[in-house]
Amino acid sequence: LSELSGVPVEYISFSKGGSFPVEISCLDIEKIKLKWYSINSSKYSLGLFGDGHVIYYKDNRETMKELTDKERSEIQEAEEA
Repeated sequence: LSELSGVPVEYISFSKGGSFPVEISCLDIEKIKLKWYSINSSKYSLGLFGDGHVIYYKDNRETMKELTDKERSEIQEAEEA
């Protein structure tokens, strides 16, 4: 994941988002307060033993950006495509 995303492993946080298909908009991920874990956390195992699990990840150095109406609309259109 670090190689694919370009985010150093020590800055990656992940959360399980349920099963595919996902009903959560990426615009709502921070609102629903998912539990985020570091990759090297021993408190939590991904436990992915079946197909269809959705995993979210983020660079925990970044802060949430306030989106413009246009940016929000573009994201919603892309999700509906």
